[in-house]
Amino acid sequence: MTEVTYYIKIFIAISVLVNPIEGIPLFLTKTGNLSREEKISIAKKTSAAVFIILTVSLYLGRYLLELFGIGIPAFTLAGGIIIFLISLDMILGKSRSGDKNIPDDPGQNPSDIAVVPLALPLLAGPGAISGMILYGSKSNGLEGDIFLTVIVLLVSLFVLISLMTASRMEKTLNQTGINVLTKVSGLLIAAIAVQLVFSGLQQMIPSLNRP
Repeated sequence: MTEVTYYIKIFIAISVLVNPIEGIPLFLTKTGNLSREEKISIAKKTSAAVFIILTVSLYLGRYLLELFGIGIPAFTLAGGIIIFLISLDMILGKSRSGDKNIPDDPGQNPSDIAVVPLALPLLAGPGAISGMILYGSKSNGLEGDIFLTVIVLLVSLFVLISLMTASRMEKTLNQTGINVLTKVSGLLIAAIAVQLVFSGLQQMIPSLNRP
């Protein structure tokens, strides 16, 4: 049961960091004159790009840590701080996380937005990538990697569903609703980030584990 809770927490953390809902305004703006088939095609490309980016981070991130001699406790602490700063900007900023700066003109062709900037850096930005490296580095082997890959797949499917139903969601939520969801998500990810920071400190300073 503990493992199930652990992976559910990871799924929530990565989902909030990716936050597919924040991709909706850009998606709607740049695909307003396109047919439904073209919109679906862009949504699929974006979802696939998010999956590839996060999967690469999951499997290669830990080796980059070894290459640069970075310990898990140090990365856990640094990752927690970065994610916390992102969550603060989600809560206090203008409804966007700190790693999600969007170029004003991603290209004349609307389909160009599928990978840049929609998938990277808007959805699979530094926060989500750092999260995948962090959880991947703490994986307990093949079984853990499989569970994490399934989580990435589920998050990518969430991105696909969100973009494919973007028009309906816009009518239901409007910009105010999207802003509220972003700030609530920021509160959730802030709590997770604080836990990561404390976990990193516990590993670096064993005396903190004493009652």
